[in-house]
Amino acid sequence: MSATAAVATLPPDARPSARQVFELRCEVRVYLYAIGEYELHEAVDVLQADAKASGLVDEIGQDEVQRIMAAAFGWRQP
Repeated sequence: MSATAAVATLPPDARPSARQVFELRCEVRVYLYAIGEYELHEAVDVLQADAKASGLVDEIGQDEVQRIMAAAFGWRQP
């Protein structure tokens, strides 16, 4: 069974939150950027668009979305 199928069969209270999924997606994008699959703007633009489309920006705010991406990519936040 794939990881996606395994998550789909979990009861709703055991599924990862939208934030947890986004954090994992950020980590995957960092890896793909690091190995040259994406340019930096490609890696972060898709993450930003998905955060907005999924409602995560409304749920946790744009500043927190940016903080999560910055932390994943190792950028310093003031």
